Amino acid sequence: MDNKDKKETNTPFNEKFELDYVPLTNDLLFHMVFSKNKIALHSLLSSLLGIPESEIVDVLVLNPIQYTEAIDTKLTVLDLKLHLNGDRFILIEMQVRRFTYWTNRSLVYTCRQLVDQTRGKTFRYSNLQPVIQISIMDHTLFPDHKRFITKYELKDEEGYQYTDKLQFIVMDLTAIKDATESDKKQGLVEWAEAFTAKNWDSVEQIENEGVKEARKTMELIMATPTERQLLMDRELAELDRQAWLEDALAEGLEKGMAEGMEKGMAEGMEKGMEKGMEEGRDEMANLISKLFDMNRFEDIKRCTTDPNYRNQLIREMSES
Repeated sequence: MDNKDKKETNTPFNEKFELDYVPLTNDLLFHMVFSKNKIALHSLLSSLLGIPESEIVDVLVLNPIQYTEAIDTKLTVLDLKLHLNGDRFILIEMQVRRFTYWTNRSLVYTCRQLVDQTRGKTFRYSNLQPVIQISIMDHTLFPDHKRFITKYELKDEEGYQYTDKLQFIVMDLTAIKDATESDKKQGLVEWAEAFTAKNWDSVEQIENEGVKEARKTMELIMATPTERQLLMDRELAELDRQAWLEDALAEGLEKGMAEGMEKGMAEGMEKGMEKGMEEGRDEMANLISKLFDMNRFEDIKRCTTDPNYRNQLIREMSES
């Protein structure tokens, strides 16, 4: 290790309150903290899965990241893939952005992990291990079914389980006030408060031992220049992406409404105009949403200014 590396990884800091603060909802920081600190990771898993920490013997991180400038902090999907006790797979994702088809996306990612187990000559169906997908979200997935934390399984209408190999857990960080006494005893509220904390002082006040460990690692990360810069880049990338989407939607909706008005007038006065505007607006919004979920940002930009290309993309999405 050269002098530069020593200086960078051992940067002294007098008070943690002098450090920049990035919340744990930053998915890169989330990945860093729980990849680096096994105590914090075991505590979090214990709370999320509702099992004693003593049952967590071994946790293998399947997608470790070298936190260097080479990482694409703008586009990389940073879920945390774990193999717990050698007998089940855990996929955890800190999700701060809304996805139009989030349930479909999480289903694909989870089933992919199921299918990956079949690779190799030694696979037997009897050896298939459960895959548990955990989404920690700062918005409500189902507005008509708002819950602090929910576990979804495959069961029939009478509650009889089809299989335990596929499970989904969703934590809604906007619904902490709806937590039950059981949730509180499980440590889930303390972890949710840690995720939503806005400054060091707020995290400092949380007594949970796992959260304290996570906080220590956060401080070390923020005291390391290269890692701190990666986190700042991730935050800025998210802000830029949100601004880009808002601009594209605004421009696209304006054009869609204009085209809808023209279409509506041709179809017949007020009723046709209203229908055309709605169709044009919805069609444009759906297209941009799908492209955004697929990280096709250049296509978003082009489709708002090129009607022919926009129609081509609409046909492409309808055929896929």
